[in-house]
Amino acid sequence: MQEAFLHYIWQTQRFLTTNLKTTDGEEIRVFKKGFLNTNAGPDFTNARLQIGDVEWAGNVEVHVNAAEWYAHKHQQDEAYENVILHVVWQNDRDVFRADGSKIPVLELVNIVSEKLVEKQSQLINSQSLIPCENQFAEVSEFTKVSMLGSALTQRLQQKAVVVAELFTANNSDWEETAYQALAKNFGFKLNAEPMLQLAQNLPLKILQKHRNNSVQIEALLFGMAGFLEESGGDFAVKLKSEYDFLSLKYGLKSKQLNAHEWKFLRTRPANFPTIRLAQFAALVASQQSFFSLFTQTVDVDAIKKAFEIEQSDYWQNNYHFDKPLAKPLKQLGKASIENLLVNSVVPTLVCYAQYVDNREFIERAEQILESLPPENNKITRKWESLGLKIQSSFDSQAGIELFNNYCQKRKCMNCKIGAEVLKSTSG
Repeated sequence: MQEAFLHYIWQTQRFLTTNLKTTDGEEIRVFKKGFLNTNAGPDFTNARLQIGDVEWAGNVEVHVNAAEWYAHKHQQDEAYENVILHVVWQNDRDVFRADGSKIPVLELVNIVSEKLVEKQSQLINSQSLIPCENQFAEVSEFTKVSMLGSALTQRLQQKAVVVAELFTANNSDWEETAYQALAKNFGFKLNAEPMLQLAQNLPLKILQKHRNNSVQIEALLFGMAGFLEESGGDFAVKLKSEYDFLSLKYGLKSKQLNAHEWKFLRTRPANFPTIRLAQFAALVASQQSFFSLFTQTVDVDAIKKAFEIEQSDYWQNNYHFDKPLAKPLKQLGKASIENLLVNSVVPTLVCYAQYVDNREFIERAEQILESLPPENNKITRKWESLGLKIQSSFDSQAGIELFNNYCQKRKCMNCKIGAEVLKSTSG
């Protein structure tokens, strides 16, 4: 039995409501069931009930077993003093407020349809990749679209949290935050963490002082990444000479990474960290303000265009120092640009929208997602096999979130689609 199922039961009032009584035999009349609380505190707020001859206004708390009240230490939390009804599957213990008064209990075990319980059990214990896939076609399009919208919002908020953490660590400096968020995603999955560490150790304000000298920008990035310590060849020597001077000037040496922290295995030369660093250096040299690019550029195509940079000539022909490419590689690829938009620009816009309380930036983030093609992976293909239309990154990001945080975790009772499947159950 899941507590989320009991939330659904109370929220939809899917139980025998005639002759409804507390475990002490007092009649219950529900005028307002309350609002589901997703924050700390009682599960349903602002309920209005009549218990016996007294009308109550307050909160409703839900548990599988009544004893969980004490297991969760609600007796120590003043927020629970205004609970007017304890809704439980089984009442295995009396619960009291701080003043000694007993909290009325509604026990559900004997007033909920067995068919409904069985259907819920089948959903959460399903062996299918998507628990409701056999009923998915019967769910209304409105419910599917609504749930996908909720899933996307949740995904965007989660990504924005990462940006918010950077913002806090950077003492509320949006410019450094945008730079670090972009750097992390320039490492893509394989080298995301060392790229972020590099950006944190090498502030953007230092790089900006050398925007007009691409060799110095590369020297700083490759030097701080640790790639100049053992590299040979004329170009590496040239960069090291610049780096030795600049690292001494800015006191950077102690924060230098080691070359072994970067991963090259099982990836194509186009994704090697050396190539990504060269492309990142070109982007740093081309942009005066990443934050302005992300938040002030309204035209999506203009943002895409800003990422269409070519790395320096040396890195168009080499994947490491004095290691030539089989064929020239000139610039960041289309798929990589789309990845950066989804994982750097969009989360920064959402985080900033929350910071300034302006939904316009969220709408622009959604516009970016709608302008990009969808991801093609096993999750999106599975949704499409069930008839869900995945036409843009907006759809695929929502589908990925729905699968990862609801279907895989069997959180069907927190999903509007799962709730509709249960709604179709008689009883």
